[in-house]
Amino acid sequence: MRCTGSRPVGAVHDNRRVAYHDVIRYNGTMVATILPAKLSELLSNPNAQLIDVRDSSEWAGGHIEGSRSLPLEQLRADPERELPHDAVLIFVCAKGARSLTAAKLVDRLGFQNVYNVDGGTAAWARAGLPLVAERAAA
Repeated sequence: MRCTGSRPVGAVHDNRRVAYHDVIRYNGTMVATILPAKLSELLSNPNAQLIDVRDSSEWAGGHIEGSRSLPLEQLRADPERELPHDAVLIFVCAKGARSLTAAKLVDRLGFQNVYNVDGGTAAWARAGLPLVAERAAA
């Protein structure tokens, strides 16, 4: 291992790898932040779940295909019931604040593979990536 300052690059902390590069960064906790353009790579893992923590009307107005709507308040009520411990959990919201709150919550509960989408669905759309809208019932 190569050392830089007091923290070795590639050190293991809390049973998780610490990585510093342009795709994934850590934001003061062990929650990784991933850029929207790299999300599809993470979602290629069959065990990955994309959790959208916006409210239901926001989700219906436009969400990332394949995401699951789980409003933050519902997640806070019973995260152990809502999420599997063995999944790769990727949280997204409109701009990244609520999803970071959700990711930190489940990280504190011992979930191991937790990510936050940097900039949320707004950054996703700015990157030219598609959002899916739910059609209102006729």
